[in-house]
Amino acid sequence: MSFNESEIDLLRGLSDNLKKVFFQNASERLYESGEAIIWQGDECTAIYCILSGEIEIYRLSSRGREQMLDRMKTGACFNLVPALSGQAINAANVRALSGCRLLVMPVSRFQQILRENAEFNLAVSKYLANRLAHMAKLVETLSLYSVRQRLARFLIEQADTEKIDGSMRWTQTDMANRLGTVRDVLGRTLRKMEDEGLVRIVREKILLIDRQRLESVAEGNE
Repeated sequence: MSFNESEIDLLRGLSDNLKKVFFQNASERLYESGEAIIWQGDECTAIYCILSGEIEIYRLSSRGREQMLDRMKTGACFNLVPALSGQAINAANVRALSGCRLLVMPVSRFQQILRENAEFNLAVSKYLANRLAHMAKLVETLSLYSVRQRLARFLIEQADTEKIDGSMRWTQTDMANRLGTVRDVLGRTLRKMEDEGLVRIVREKILLIDRQRLESVAEGNE
């Protein structure tokens, strides 16, 4: 396997010996863009760390509507929660958004390392605490803010992320799934923001024209 181990968030700060144990119990797996990685409701058989590429985590309603929960890139790990639960059932669907290289560890080996290493236990706890904070923020956004506020917050966050790491662009359908609405509603909201001079859409790219007012919208002041 060829990768920078320091890029795997879960392993940062761990001893070299523990990192070695982790890698000895995992294997590399490749996925093509659009390929399913895990399915909601199936037995949880492994945890995953992203060596390269980007994945999307989502759930489906009984009517087939998608609710995007997150996108993850190089360094992130997923499927840890069901691997720690008694039922061990995948809680969501995961698919590759680009060609992906994943580090895959069977649940049994993951649990064994946890039992035998207090250091690894603490690292997993910290990682899951950060993930819980992220999901709590998502629940707050979906339950307390209007689509207009959610979109304003999303555009600001993505603009900042783009400056840092050049994130993959989002389609309007992607944004609607992430923000808990439908494409038509999101499209109308986005066009109104453009009419108001808050953003400009150029060749499918959304440019922030008046960030100060957009932040005001995000706070519900407009």
